[in-house]
Parts: sequence; structure tokens; C-alpha cells
Amino acid sequence: MYSKNGSIPKPETDGTEGWIEVADAPECPAGKEVVWWYPPGWVIRDPKPAGNWSWSQSQEQWVEYVLPEITQIDTLESVQINSITSGDLTALTSADLNLLSSTDIGAL
Repeated sequence: MYSKNGSIPKPETDGTEGWIEVADAPECPAGKEVVWWYPPGWVIRDPKPAGNWSWSQSQEQWVEYVLPEITQIDTLESVQINSITSGDLTALTSADLNLLSSTDIGAL
């Protein structure tokens, strides 16, 4: 098996420089999975638990993460431009344009 820059090992190279030979994947015990992490290489680990878990390569274990609860979403009011003429466009300054919301710009 060959790996380049930590890529998942392949049985052969594409002929470019930088490939290194690595060990074949180990046998996978029942209830586990084998994945490639570079470094250290092949890792035998438990499958990902249900819920919010991510693999910590440095700790070589699943780490649960907590998402903050959103209790309220605030909305912002915007003033829309209902109609605008070409004369209005030429009169706009860059400061005026910076005050426009994305909704306002969509109306242009």
C-alpha cells in the first residue's frame, strides 16, 4: 500500500514523486472499524456513537460536543426601496450604497 501526503493508502501510486510505502490495514475486530489517520496511520476504533460526536485524532477517541441552544432568533427590520429611477441611481453616493441592505439591493 502507498500513501502520499497522508492520503488514504492505495495499492499502487500514480507514478508521481512523494509516495511512501505503508503497512496494509490491520484485521478489523468485530464491533470496530479501521480508518486511516495520518499520523499515526491505521487506527482501530469504535464506530461513531449516535449524537454529536467528533473524532479527536490527538486523543484517539470520540469526543462529544455540545451545540448551544438557541432560545430566540432576533429579526432585523429593513427599509426597502419601492421604486428607483436611473436619476436616483446616479445621485447615490458610496455612503448611501453602504447603508442598503441585501433586500434593498435586490429591489434595484
